[in-house]
Amino acid sequence: MKQQLLFQSAYSEWATQRLLSACETLTTEQVDRDAGGSHVTIRRTLYHFFISEEFWVQCLRDGAIPRLAGLGEGGDPPPTSLDEMRRAWPVVWNGLRDYLERATEDELTQQIVGPDRRIDRWKLVMHVVNHATLHRGQVTSMIRQVGGNPPNTDFITYSLRT
Repeated sequence: MKQQLLFQSAYSEWATQRLLSACETLTTEQVDRDAGGSHVTIRRTLYHFFISEEFWVQCLRDGAIPRLAGLGEGGDPPPTSLDEMRRAWPVVWNGLRDYLERATEDELTQQIVGPDRRIDRWKLVMHVVNHATLHRGQVTSMIRQVGGNPPNTDFITYSLRT
């Protein structure tokens, strides 16, 4: 299981890096244009899944989940620039990779607990990866809507290159 989680998280990192690179070819107007997504713009969608990954990886590393009831009400805070996200995201990815490399198989099957939620650690890692995949798909669609050219971030493409 540990090797599968490491592979999935490495894929997610690779795919998000490719997506960020494609977004850097867009104008500020394109990145901030209302494209009708769940988080409205490309930048806001990227920021949403960035802060979500940052939050969940910190929960894994801390071994606890804070109270989730009411979390995120009112929406995400104002997003940072693409450049700031590109610089900050590797810290999150390195934190997840470090956690997974140090975790035992037994630890990954144990639950992480909060006052109003509990989840198996491996399922939380899969949530992080799946959540990123969902939002990468949304950003891919938005890139097309604003006239850009999204990259290939398919899992099979990553799998065949490694």
